[in-house]
Amino acid sequence: MNLNDTIVACATPVGYSSIGVIRVNGEQAVQLAKRIFIPRQKTQEFETHHAYYGEIIDPQSNDVIDAIIATFYLTPHSYTGEDVVEFSCHGNPLIINRVIKILTDLGVRIAERGEFTKRALLNGKIDLLQAEAVLDTVYAPCDEARKLAITQYEGKLSEKIYELRARIVDLLSIVEAYIDFPEEEDVLNTPVDINKDLQSIVRELDELLRGAAIGVKVKEGYRVLIMGRVNVGKSTLFNKILGYDRAITHEEPGTTRDYIEESVEMSGLHVRLFDTAGVLNRLSGPDKIAQERAMQLIEQADLVLLMFDGSESMNEEDIYLHNVTNDKKRILIVNKIDLNMQLNDNKILSDSVKMSAKTGKNFDLLLDNIRNSLAPQHGFEDVLLTRERHISAIKNIKDYLTRGLAAPSPETLAFELHSVLDVVGELTGKIMRKEILDKIFEEFCIGK
Repeated sequence: MNLNDTIVACATPVGYSSIGVIRVNGEQAVQLAKRIFIPRQKTQEFETHHAYYGEIIDPQSNDVIDAIIATFYLTPHSYTGEDVVEFSCHGNPLIINRVIKILTDLGVRIAERGEFTKRALLNGKIDLLQAEAVLDTVYAPCDEARKLAITQYEGKLSEKIYELRARIVDLLSIVEAYIDFPEEEDVLNTPVDINKDLQSIVRELDELLRGAAIGVKVKEGYRVLIMGRVNVGKSTLFNKILGYDRAITHEEPGTTRDYIEESVEMSGLHVRLFDTAGVLNRLSGPDKIAQERAMQLIEQADLVLLMFDGSESMNEEDIYLHNVTNDKKRILIVNKIDLNMQLNDNKILSDSVKMSAKTGKNFDLLLDNIRNSLAPQHGFEDVLLTRERHISAIKNIKDYLTRGLAAPSPETLAFELHSVLDVVGELTGKIMRKEILDKIFEEFCIGK
């Protein structure tokens, strides 16, 4: 990859659409635009952040390819910090490919994955944390994940990391001043003061790591498990939540023979929903295996929706499931209230949701309960870690600081603090490691 090249890519998805956007970036972007774009309104120079209507032509034949809008973003006031021209054409792949072919014939190179964002990073328009947030915004699976990605792109996480870095630099300057001028008694704060500062930073890192559990769940999805004995309506509820008939339902018990998993956005949250085989005593063969798998899923679940059949009295399987899920976050559901209710509102089920998965009665009440059970306890004004790279870096920083608290000498403490700054540099992209950049940007699509 030569970052001095002028590059081009389609910035909109492949296929037919009303508009297709072709993005050109680099030193030659404007000059090339002048060769292939003829504005209807004559102009001597294109102005930054201005859009112009006109035709795009093939300079070899002077054929008009399309009537388009060309938008100019001139350095340094662009996404990448370089000259950028965006051609908004009609979204016909024939037109898009023809325009890109014209540009490549003029010496423009096809952009690599994420190269526009990489150039923004290398030109100091964004840091590495914000570059990752761009990717997370593109692939956000739910509204809450989108909000979280936007806060990171706006720099909320970066601000927190830079603030911690500034405090480490202040401490390091004091320690190194003492190493260089040990005879100056007023150079070094007392060891107690330095330890208090280090301990304060460690506590903040612990808070970040606690929030990471929420951030990862928002991004990757909460595991919600529907459980109950056979024929209580689990698959009917599963289909109701998804909004289509994914699982087979039948009045004959035991229709679901293994668990089914689907992803769904539920009240703005990304949920991985599991429909499990019903629990029944004296099972054998594949039915027993399916039941064992269902029981194993309990440990991995963030929320259990434990269903009971309101048209029948509670039996030993109901009691068993109530006991084995007692330590899990759960919502108790009494289903089939559209039938003749036989299940008494006993002490066990006093706080249950009474509903009909078949008719949809009280379904919205169940969704509200699910949302309240899963919703992040942090607001999005807080900083939440969402990537394993970030979590690992914060853990490493905490380890260095913990060792610094036990350091036997100022020199050792200075070494640990320098190690912290190295990790922070890699986290924000101030220290570039090729393997980290390659791994991140290979996830990007071409054109972003």
